[in-house]
Amino acid sequence: MRRAGLDCRDPRFVGVALVAAVVIAGAAWLGRELPPGSPARLGLAVVQAMATTLVIVLTVWGMRGLDELQRRIHLEALAGAFAGTAILVSGWGFLEIAGAPAVRWGLWIWPIMSVLWATGLIVARRRYR
Repeated sequence: MRRAGLDCRDPRFVGVALVAAVVIAGAAWLGRELPPGSPARLGLAVVQAMATTLVIVLTVWGMRGLDELQRRIHLEALAGAFAGTAILVSGWGFLEIAGAPAVRWGLWIWPIMSVLWATGLIVARRRYR
């Protein structure tokens, strides 16, 4: 039986994610010469946000078609990613107060959560073998 949505291993999902990455990188490259706050640069930022949103929505949509065990594995991995990201961001916030350099978290939250989620999936899948 075919599941609803796109699986992360589905070539169509991978294609959409790669196109989104190219759109995000291309918009960043085009916007680097534009003045901050200009309508064109803000428009490119909206395009980047929309490309990111598409990948996130397709990811969640794909998860809706998983069986109970796979959903549990993803839930555990996402909970770990959520907690790990909170620890990292909060911990660095304390370091910033103490004098460490500031980090623009808006650019890093999604990649950090994705890496932690993938790591959590590996750990959880091994546990349920």
